[in-house]
Amino acid sequence: MYYAIELKFPTNGQYPEQMYSFVKDVKFMEEVKERGFTKTAAVVFVSDKLFYDGKLTEGIYKHFRNEFALYGDVFKPTGINKNAEYVSLSKRHDFRWESLDEQRKFYIIEIS
Repeated sequence: MYYAIELKFPTNGQYPEQMYSFVKDVKFMEEVKERGFTKTAAVVFVSDKLFYDGKLTEGIYKHFRNEFALYGDVFKPTGINKNAEYVSLSKRHDFRWESLDEQRKFYIIEIS
């Protein structure tokens, strides 16, 4: 039996780029699962509410602030390759932000 867990705890802002990185981690866990791992998961801890709450609710933000699901083609939100580079997820991955305290939250996506 093989298990893989991708852990993230961003501490330096860059919200949209970090969110995109979270999506890339889920894609990597999908690929690891396809290669024979028994269980895989992506775990994210955040200490800034802008990851899960804020005025912007379109583009990448919708996945983390409104829909609480990662699915389909998710486009790079900033930089030179904005809206050109993307990650294509093979499945829909629903998640729920869980509270550690008033501002720190986490979610776990187990890849099935």
